[in-house]
Amino acid sequence: MSVSAPAVQVSAARLANGTEGLLRQTAAHLSKMQRGASVGGFPGFEPPDDDEKYRRRIKEQHLTAQDVNDWVKEINNFLRQIIKNNPRMSLEEILQKQGLTPSQTENLLDALRDTEVTARGMQNYGVAPETAATLRTLLETLGVALWL
Repeated sequence: MSVSAPAVQVSAARLANGTEGLLRQTAAHLSKMQRGASVGGFPGFEPPDDDEKYRRRIKEQHLTAQDVNDWVKEINNFLRQIIKNNPRMSLEEILQKQGLTPSQTENLLDALRDTEVTARGMQNYGVAPETAATLRTLLETLGVALWL
């Protein structure tokens, strides 16, 4: 990499290969839970044009516990890989090295916090307790302060 490379590339140089893709996938799944809104500067989730029922479910927030459970399981998988590939780094450090601004970083962290609260709150409605507990543990491992 050239020393004259743009700052984002230089700051991201020390992250493990694939970290950006994992962050994009995490943001896409978080976006599903936020009506398709952009998360952390990553583009919002757009359901396929040919699936009107799914588009409506995302845009109108008609999420089932099964939707939340499945999406949180995916987020958990991405976070596990981020931890494995970038040991001893907090998520905030990873996001900074990825080139996210402080407001983008806070937006992504808030989306994760909100998702953890949602998963925990929906345990009596079908979200597996293990899924919610795993998300909480992964976030704590990544140094993300959680909502009470």
